[in-house]
Amino acid sequence: MALFLVFRNLPGVTRDQYAAAQRAAADASRCHTQTGPKVSYLGGFFLPGTCQVICIFDAESVADVAAVNEQAGVPAADVVEAIDLRVIP
Repeated sequence: MALFLVFRNLPGVTRDQYAAAQRAAADASRCHTQTGPKVSYLGGFFLPGTCQVICIFDAESVADVAAVNEQAGVPAADVVEAIDLRVIP
């Protein structure tokens, strides 16, 4: 499994709308996992005032993450693999 970041441009999105999109992504991840490769929605970041959202997924491929987001009906501007370099004490 690998980490993937999904970048979204959502002009005018509110915090509540973003929360609904998160639920849709999590639900689509669970559905996808039941019928195909495992995809986990790990959370995300809402950047107020910028129209941008970054979501984090754990999956086998970009294609699986893209499929989950399409199924959720949440637009993705870009999906890229990421390496977590955070220092955890």
